Parts: sequence; structure tokens; C-alpha cells
Amino acid sequence: MGINDWWRDHPEERYWMIAPSRGVVGDALSAPKSSLDRRFEWSHELVGFTEPGDTIFVWDRTLSMPGIGAWGRILGPLTEDEHARRGDTLPHWRMPVSDTLRLASPITLAALRRIGSDIIAVRDAVEALTDGPVYFPFIGGPETLVPAPAYLTKMPRDLVALLSSRFGFEFAL
Repeated sequence: MGINDWWRDHPEERYWMIAPSRGVVGDALSAPKSSLDRRFEWSHELVGFTEPGDTIFVWDRTLSMPGIGAWGRILGPLTEDEHARRGDTLPHWRMPVSDTLRLASPITLAALRRIGSDIIAVRDAVEALTDGPVYFPFIGGPETLVPAPAYLTKMPRDLVALLSSRFGFEFAL
């Protein structure tokens, strides 16, 4: 099952987690497009599957306690542009986003590990229903949970509902 298949089969799954290297999203998601002369990077290609109205959660490693520190919305439209990178000019996906809003209390890695078994249960349930990768935002076991080493990942609806119920924020699910 490819990236397109997951979206077609789960149109309600419109949540993402971004892990920008500097903790700031800026005005757009931006990632190099794959090409024949470069290694395929699935987390970059996911930018091309975002849609206006999608929710993004921001993993902020610059906080004193890294965690989910903000959220925003995908605005669109998806475009392509070029960026200089390591001496080459590369085509990039570009998807405009809203200003991000800080969560009143970031959801820290320690807090996520406290509910790690519930997070792993969501991951296992999604994997059981999916042929191929699920692009889940966390890897490891309940006590060793860490964010996936990726620019952009999917946040399954059930994970958003779990985090909302445990940490007190609300989004229209």
C-alpha cells in the first residue's frame, strides 16, 4: 500500500506532526521533492499529501522539555519551488500554513511516556489495519518512546483523541 492508498482509505485522517529542526514552522511546510538521483525520503514526500484545513502539531525540541508545543492549520495551496541546498538547486514542495498557536502546556516526552502503552496500542491498531508503512509519529516502546526521526509524520485520529483526552485540548475530530 502506497502513500496514496492510506489517504484514499482513511479520508478522516487529516492530522500531522512536524518536527522542524529549529522548533519553528514558519509560513509553510517545505521539503525537497524526491528525484531519481537522490534517496527517497518519505517524510518529505508527505508534504505533497497535506491539504488545506489539515491540522499540524509541532514537535519542539528547543523547549526546555521537548514535546508537542504548538499546533496550526494547513492553508494551501500546495506549490513547488526551488531552493539552494548543499550547492544544488532542488525542487521543493511548499505548503502554506497558519501561524502556529502554542499549547498552554506542552505535551512533553516524559508525559507521553507515562501513557506510552496507550500510544503503542494506537500504533499497533493502525499497523494491523494497514498494509505497508503508517508514518506514525513515535517509535520505540512505552518507556523508550521518542519522536520518529522525520520531518513530517501522520497523527492518526485515534492518537489525537487520546492526547486530547489526556492533556486537555480539543479539536474537531
